[in-house]
Amino acid sequence: MNRALILSAAAALGLSACGQPEATPPAETAPAAEMPMGSNMSGMPMQGGQAAMMGAGTGVITAVDAEAGTVTIDHGAIPAVEWPAMAMTFTAPAAVLAGAKVGDRVAFDVSVHDGVNEVTALRPQ
Repeated sequence: MNRALILSAAAALGLSACGQPEATPPAETAPAAEMPMGSNMSGMPMQGGQAAMMGAGTGVITAVDAEAGTVTIDHGAIPAVEWPAMAMTFTAPAAVLAGAKVGDRVAFDVSVHDGVNEVTALRPQ
């Protein structure tokens, strides 16, 4: 009789564990399109190994660092790369930076690849 009671208790415990909810799945990261307006994505990690995305935007140059090969542009939304309006720093080849000045209103082309946001062309507006 004692043995039957122990087996019944073990079976009850085993069955009660079957009804437990599964662990909560990890939270998902918000897509770039949900970033608040005016965000600076220059330090935002981008996933490597993705196909390059190309886009075009307009904005105002707020900083140029020819030595570092960067330009900061306060730009409008760029839907082709899923970016809201913001100010951000881009890498750029020396030839693209030649003649660029703070305060210039520009149209620009951007390439996003392997975590690098690169301005490939600047045109005065």
